[in-house]
Amino acid sequence: MIYTIVGTDKNIREKAYKELATLGTVTASIYNEQISTLEPLIEATSLFGEKIIVNVQQVMEDTSVRERFIALLPAMKTSINIFIVDEPFADASRIKLLTKFSEKVFNGKVEKEKLNPFTLATYLGARKKKELWVEWMRLRDLDQAESLHGVLWWKWKTIWADVIEGKPSKYTLRECEDIGRELILAPVRAHNGERGLREELERVVLSI
Repeated sequence: MIYTIVGTDKNIREKAYKELATLGTVTASIYNEQISTLEPLIEATSLFGEKIIVNVQQVMEDTSVRERFIALLPAMKTSINIFIVDEPFADASRIKLLTKFSEKVFNGKVEKEKLNPFTLATYLGARKKKELWVEWMRLRDLDQAESLHGVLWWKWKTIWADVIEGKPSKYTLRECEDIGRELILAPVRAHNGERGLREELERVVLSI
């Protein structure tokens, strides 16, 4: 049996955990690095016949872990044990998937602001480090990492082209090549499960 909590709304999350506490005490917590211990808990039984309650925390952020977790959802749904899946940053597609297998979903998804590529792109082009970082922090959890990557890469290609053409720029050709390489490799590394795309982009932003 699965109960799901999504979103970051504080009131919804507190309400969810208060309600779920009536089911019993959480007996195990699973994070990315413990994903291999999740499957045995699906069939596990308590020595005293009590239901095992497992809190599964943010395992859908990492690509390789997410695939393993999704494969276990049908078995978790039919298990006699209880799985509380907590995905505060789940996007619409993940919420839809989790809803399909969940007994109940507590949706605390906060309506996000629209991604404004022009502000982020303007600060990147002007090399205003402080403003770029503030804008990045505002947007990093409001939109999918893929969208943020698209904004940064679009602007960077423009900056790079201007430098090649000899137009005034805050960046050198070497910097354009180095940072451009990192932006190209970021989604590749994320796809291979080496690092998260959001973390890779944040590293690039910090290097500006």
